[in-house]
Order: sequence, then C-alpha cells, then structure tokens
Amino acid sequence: MSEVEYKSIEPVTVYAASGTAQGPGPDYVPPVIDEILPPLLTALQSAGVDFEEPGIFWYEPTGAGDELRVWVSWVAGGGEAVSGDGWEVVDLPAVSRAATLTHHGEMAGIGSAWQHLMQTVAADGGEIAGPSREVYLVSGPMSQSEWVTELQLPVSP
Repeated sequence: MSEVEYKSIEPVTVYAASGTAQGPGPDYVPPVIDEILPPLLTALQSAGVDFEEPGIFWYEPTGAGDELRVWVSWVAGGGEAVSGDGWEVVDLPAVSRAATLTHHGEMAGIGSAWQHLMQTVAADGGEIAGPSREVYLVSGPMSQSEWVTELQLPVSP
C-alpha cells in the first residue's frame, strides 16, 4: 500500500453497467461485480465498441439503508461514445480534490486499503464529497497478486 496523496482527477467518459449491492463490503459488492462485469464486457466486444483500460468502478449509496449502486466501466475509446444494449455512456465529472491511495495485489486486501484511506482523510479533517472510485491500472488476465488499483475518494477540505 502506498501513502495517501491529494490530487485533482480529470473528467472521463466511460461505458458502464450497474447493479445493486445490499450493503458495503466483501460479502455484498463482489457478487454484484461478478454479475455485471462479464455481460458488460461481452456486450461491448460484440458491438465492436472501442473501449480501453483502465476499468473504473464506483459506488453510490442508493438511499435505501446500506444499499450501494455498484458501477463497472471501461473508458470510452476514440470517437463519439454511443449507448448500446447492455451499457450506458456515463460522463464521470472532474474532481477538484481527491484523496488517493494505490493498492497493490489481491482484492481480498482492498477493504483494509479503503479503511486506511478513509481514516487518513478523517485525521486530515476532510469530508467525503462524492462517490468513491476504484481505477484498475493493472488487472486481469494476470493474477490478482500483480494488480494495481488506485482508490479515489472525493473530499472537501
């Protein structure tokens, strides 16, 4: 795990699909990702849509208890982004200030990385100011032990 850094994040257009997790954490979120990720990839490939790495996942409270809307996406490639069967085009906005942390390795350890990030933001006096994002800088098909994921948390000073 790297140290927490504060930086701005550029806007990005993505091809995305979403599902609902009944709560945060490893018991609820990964099954939703496993449910929506393969059909999204298949739909984009079948349609011949130009998309590229990195994959970007983000999480938003639904307002219904602990439920989270889980989004899975890839960056839209060159040309005009188009909606299709199985995905939508989402313009992720710029973030003027985000706390970021780079997680190396297995997804089993990402929860502790998120916890460290949030504790650091709280200790620095920041407040969460938008949906958290995971940007998969290096991921499959290689082993998760080789993955590199940037955690991004929009914050207000």
